[in-house]
Amino acid sequence: MNLFDIVGINQDDRGDNLIVLTPSDHMLVPDFPGLPEDGCTITFERDVALSREDAQFITWEHPLIRNGLDLILSGDTGSSTISLLKNKALPVGTLLVELVYVVEAQAPKQLQLNRFLPPTPVRMLLDKNGNNLAAQVEFETFNRQLSAVNRHTGSKLVNAVQQDVHAILQLGETQIEQSARALIDNARREADEKLSGELSRLEALRAVNPNIRDDELAAIDSNRQQVLESLNQAGWRLDALRLIVVTHQ
Repeated sequence: MNLFDIVGINQDDRGDNLIVLTPSDHMLVPDFPGLPEDGCTITFERDVALSREDAQFITWEHPLIRNGLDLILSGDTGSSTISLLKNKALPVGTLLVELVYVVEAQAPKQLQLNRFLPPTPVRMLLDKNGNNLAAQVEFETFNRQLSAVNRHTGSKLVNAVQQDVHAILQLGETQIEQSARALIDNARREADEKLSGELSRLEALRAVNPNIRDDELAAIDSNRQQVLESLNQAGWRLDALRLIVVTHQ
């Protein structure tokens, strides 16, 4: 889960919709509230949790999620901040959540996946209804209008809007899936067209050049299949999060 990635918690997928969480040496805090020293088993499936006494059912209301959000939103993590937006055209207390996801694929370097899907940031600026304002609000211009808050004020703001933040993050997860899938599908189509074209050209060339061996063709086809499979496994992660609250002062 993206939240656990940011906090630095180890995640071991055990299959059957079960994940084991354990502390790591690079967590944002040495002792993460709610995470035992020897770790815990979680699931996002209610039925699994009901059938396994050792599995905790994770929702947005679970202490692990709440504590993680509090930590990254109120702390100085480098990947999350809280800012104030002075704008009298908007009601005081208006909440916006800016999310930057990265869509990427993991594969051996020799496959050169960056030709088709380099790590691609996707920015979203969501209001409490889930409307994405990113296309209308350019990042640099918006960034210059924001002012930072101290840790104490930030903690108070997080507590005040926590429920709304949870809801917006859920809406963001739905939207990033659509955007990321489109990027991945486009990359896969481009890769298939390019690599299939290379294979077809080499097969045509072999008709007039018997020096082209079967194993050369097999290697190109194998490379194509590996690239497409790696793109099938591409995913996305939350890279940065910013909570913005409107003020008139």
